[in-house]
Amino acid sequence: MLRPALLLALALSLAGLPLRAESLSDRAFQAAQLAMLSSAGSAIRQAELRRSAGTGPLADLLKARQRVADRRARAEAELGALGRDGTADTSAATRLSGEIDALSTEITQLETRIAAEFPRFAEMTRPRPMTLAEVQAALAPEEGLLFIYTGARETHIWAITPEHSAWQRIELGEADIAADVAALRLSLKAASNARGAEALKTLGQKPQITPFDRTRAFLVYADLLSGVMPTLAGTDQLYTVAQGPLTGIPLGLLVTDAPGDTAQDGDPDALRRTPWLFQRFALASLPTVESLRAIAAPSRAQATAQTGRFLGIGAPRLTGGATGLRGVKMAGATADPESIRALAPLPGTMRELRAIATTLGAGPEALLTGDAAVEPALRSAGLEQAEIVVFATHGLLSGELEGLAEPALVLTPPQVATATDDGLLTASEIADMTLAAEWVILSACNTAGGDGRPDAEGLSGLARAFLVAGAKTLMVSHWPVRDDAAARLTTDAFAALEQPDIRHKSKALQASMQAMLEDESDPTFAHPAAWAPFILVGDGR
Repeated sequence: MLRPALLLALALSLAGLPLRAESLSDRAFQAAQLAMLSSAGSAIRQAELRRSAGTGPLADLLKARQRVADRRARAEAELGALGRDGTADTSAATRLSGEIDALSTEITQLETRIAAEFPRFAEMTRPRPMTLAEVQAALAPEEGLLFIYTGARETHIWAITPEHSAWQRIELGEADIAADVAALRLSLKAASNARGAEALKTLGQKPQITPFDRTRAFLVYADLLSGVMPTLAGTDQLYTVAQGPLTGIPLGLLVTDAPGDTAQDGDPDALRRTPWLFQRFALASLPTVESLRAIAAPSRAQATAQTGRFLGIGAPRLTGGATGLRGVKMAGATADPESIRALAPLPGTMRELRAIATTLGAGPEALLTGDAAVEPALRSAGLEQAEIVVFATHGLLSGELEGLAEPALVLTPPQVATATDDGLLTASEIADMTLAAEWVILSACNTAGGDGRPDAEGLSGLARAFLVAGAKTLMVSHWPVRDDAAARLTTDAFAALEQPDIRHKSKALQASMQAMLEDESDPTFAHPAAWAPFILVGDGR
């Protein structure tokens, strides 16, 4: 069988035959899906398979397979990290290679059992890319799908609505787009490190706006998306599937018209007048095109498991200062509680969780904060039955801190660490849960970030863990989020759902972002670093 990338190349090589353009577009569309299969996409698919399996022997086998796959992924990430610092540990590489081989054998054995004991299920759930017609049938009126596949030398874009589809090939490869994304993230990083107006007021300083390269943001839009915009006319809610460098930024911060005077890139009024892509569409990201199937036809298990219950976790008891973030140390499989306690406290997270609880009509019993934000309390709080879950705390990427081998959310550390309570809720611990949540919000830093694996797309790490656990929709961040901005975006999103004309999660986030952009009380809110960090992943409805 030809590899997906070769299939795509073959389909594209025939694109000059005008009489077969539609079928070639369909063939290339399916080949591109196979070529971009990601760990996050596999995660959301495996979670949907488990939900459709319900409970019993089949569900147990699927869960076991996912656990082993996650262990193999972590071993692969560890093996890939060896030698990056200029040294080589031959014994560790040999050990990890053997572990990966053994885990691969275990996965094969589990898949063989599933195929033998549940042959109809195994056949039904075999990975299959969607056709253009299947995507069109899955989309609701006023919905669209934007699929962007980036190769070494060129990028392919499909825009699909229930009535129309378009396919364009752009001569820009991974390196070209990566350079643009890196430049945009540089200004976003600088602005996200800036203090807000209230913080600077206490210091007697005037708020400063870091310039944002609107021209570059427009050129990315013009090069990649402007050509398919006519096909999306009439589309209100847009699902996006991207691969490669574009997963490093929210597409909502792209500029849809030439900005003109670049000297105004740091002017709050000019930033407010700028036409942004998020204003044109309510956006939701999907790990793969195939994820649309789970959204179009949610399983019965998911539909009956929801309770309407809200659970908020965060505002851990921390005592450090702003520089405490780099102080966490790991001792084997557990973290050092004192170094976690030395992290900077997040005073806005308590206000954020209380405001969301009030908006949703939940009482104080729905919150695990301060001394109650500990791992044992979380595991006994009925997390698996909650429909809306919000974490408001520090988010840590794997490798970001000394000895931290996987992403984690920070909770209140115990006096003495144990394997089940060390103050860090890790990705593997999250993935081992079983959730029925309609919406999980990770109001923390870098929760959309990758975890270092060679095949990792922009939706791995913590986001992937929650998808594996069964969350239907995530709200995750692309960069470190200001405490005050994160609180505003999340609470305003829930408040927006109370408005009669806003029925979708994606529309609620869109309204929250627009409200922050228009807020003149703090000029730094006009910068995309404040209003654009969060994206929706999964069902935006």
